[in-house]
Amino acid sequence: MPLVREMVTEVVTETATMEIALTVLGIAVAVFVAGMVVTGSGQALGLRTAALAVALSIVCVHIRDGGWLTGADRSLTSVLAAHRSAGLDHLATVGIALGAPAGAIAVAAAIGMVLIRRRWPVPVASIMLGAVMAAVFAGAALGTVLGPGRAVAGVWQPVDTGNAVLANLAGTAAVLGMAAVITGIGRSRTLRTLLAAAAVIGVVALASARLYTGIPLTGVVAGVLVAAICLTVGHALLAVFAARVPSGPRGAASEPGFVSAAG
Repeated sequence: MPLVREMVTEVVTETATMEIALTVLGIAVAVFVAGMVVTGSGQALGLRTAALAVALSIVCVHIRDGGWLTGADRSLTSVLAAHRSAGLDHLATVGIALGAPAGAIAVAAAIGMVLIRRRWPVPVASIMLGAVMAAVFAGAALGTVLGPGRAVAGVWQPVDTGNAVLANLAGTAAVLGMAAVITGIGRSRTLRTLLAAAAVIGVVALASARLYTGIPLTGVVAGVLVAAICLTVGHALLAVFAARVPSGPRGAASEPGFVSAAG
């Protein structure tokens, strides 16, 4: 018991240290991998979501306390600031403008309307919009809790984002991820892989734009993790309505092309 009490005390008081960060992140990765190989969809969802939540928690603690994980923030920001150019400035401005929370929600709503008009089940469109809104609001809440001084390092801000940095990236990443998942329903594994790769490239590009404008790496990672949690839950909910996806060019969700929450 004294040993357990000592370990708990160390975790609570030294959460922002390198040892605790690496240990917690290692556990999160192991749990996430377990969620990738487990067979039950409910268990897979629980493991993946828990792993992402644990990773997000430790990153947020380090952002709040200026912990070990934030050590590379200033160095990376300085390097990027030293390599600025007019062309990259314009690209970063466009990237951040496209990632506005209101824009992400509007795009999700537009995609939902298209799905409904094409006779997809209403829950599919609702899940799409819900996942994006959840990412936007969760990101905004985290940004408010962490504070602008922690979540934003305003070296060069072409667009006034305030506390909305996490909401911007989380919402846009959720739109790209959910669009890739829904488009891949009923498709071949090869096409689903290409869609996933395209979504990842898009998220990396948007994240790079934010890094270029002075957003700390830990803040960017937090935004991506928020989106990943919402995308994981949204993907699982889509599997619940798999049988209701209409047949046609996209195929039925019950066909082998549909990606279940466990796969």
